[in-house]
Amino acid sequence: MIDRRTILGALLAAATSYPAGSRSNKALDQEALQAALFAFSIGEMARVAAASPARNRFSHRRTLSDHTNRGVTMPNNDTLYSSCWLDLPTGVHADLDIPLNSGRYVSLAIMGMDTDVLALASSNGQSTATGKYRIVGPGWRKKAPDDRLLIRIPSADAWALVRIGVSDKQDLAAAQAVQSKIVSNIETSRSLQRITAPLVQDRPKRLLEQVNAVLERTTPRSPLAMRARRHRQFGLGKMTQVSPAANTAWRKAVFALDAGAIGDITEFGEIINGWHWPDKAIAQYGKNERFRAAVALSGLGALPEMEAVYLTAMTDIKGAPLSSSRQYRIDFATPPPVDAFWSLSAYRAEPDGRYFFIDNPLNRYAVGSSNQELRNGGVVIASTSKPSEYSSVWLPIADGPFRLVLRAYHPTLTLRSKRWAPPNIVPIS
Repeated sequence: MIDRRTILGALLAAATSYPAGSRSNKALDQEALQAALFAFSIGEMARVAAASPARNRFSHRRTLSDHTNRGVTMPNNDTLYSSCWLDLPTGVHADLDIPLNSGRYVSLAIMGMDTDVLALASSNGQSTATGKYRIVGPGWRKKAPDDRLLIRIPSADAWALVRIGVSDKQDLAAAQAVQSKIVSNIETSRSLQRITAPLVQDRPKRLLEQVNAVLERTTPRSPLAMRARRHRQFGLGKMTQVSPAANTAWRKAVFALDAGAIGDITEFGEIINGWHWPDKAIAQYGKNERFRAAVALSGLGALPEMEAVYLTAMTDIKGAPLSSSRQYRIDFATPPPVDAFWSLSAYRAEPDGRYFFIDNPLNRYAVGSSNQELRNGGVVIASTSKPSEYSSVWLPIADGPFRLVLRAYHPTLTLRSKRWAPPNIVPIS
């Protein structure tokens, strides 16, 4: 069985500082935009964290996501989620027991506040790992118990997200039973730091306070803190006095930071058979702030490529944009080569660049290897109404702008090396 125990990453970024007032307004505007892009993913994480009912305590979603779930963009319909926003200042640790040996797909991702996946534990059902982890923040000097794998994070703040695979509605109760086996032992006896400043209504000021609240609780030599130093002239990190010109440029950049300025996730990677294959840096972005922001906007919480491959389609095989006025035939004669499972979902495009499931009469939000008709290869028809080709599996699409997303969990080397070609999306006359 596959045992993908731990990815512990620290991506080094070179720190570059610029003296305020030394450039033209145009150059300052460009630097402010880069600063806003850097801040965007932290602001998105803070937004989701602010909606969490508590710190250092798991909240469990006991049902699969549907069209009513709009907290996190582009959710999946394959797994239950268990989420815990960690607050681990000096001397505090979190002990997590994750049921990796439960006979089904289970993964734990520890994400930093800039969306990097810092650690990952995953199993397709049976693992040699114990599933016991101790997570510690900056300044933790003690020795971890022998039966726990130590995971160090560079900030007091992090997001622990557990996914538990569900094959169909009949499997939901069994998956919930596995979810109930998640155990956490985290100090919660003191007043915990809020990750965000929700009462500040001014958008540029709020984003600045959100980022600085995280940076204050982050190791100064961490990649996140080092990347922030490049933008200190705008007040990030509170390391310098902000000039009026820099403040004006910052405010203009934040207000201009929409889906167009950030860009779409499909701008980073390559196109194969009309499907976008994302850049390999996904979930561990280094200094690519635009790619990081684009994923935070349209796919917050994405996993690294070795754990999951996300393919996105917005055009058909002829290169024409997908249209709700057409029907599409997608032939999975050769299903995605995975060691866990795969699925295909359709999402409605929102004006702000986010994507959510589509309300439909079947309450169907994904098809894939959980469908008996597709396990060994089969045809999917994507359309707004039920197709006449009854031998196919119907995936309802939006009456309006939409995109298709193919997820492949535990992708094999054949898939990761792109030796498997995704299916053609063929418009039906």
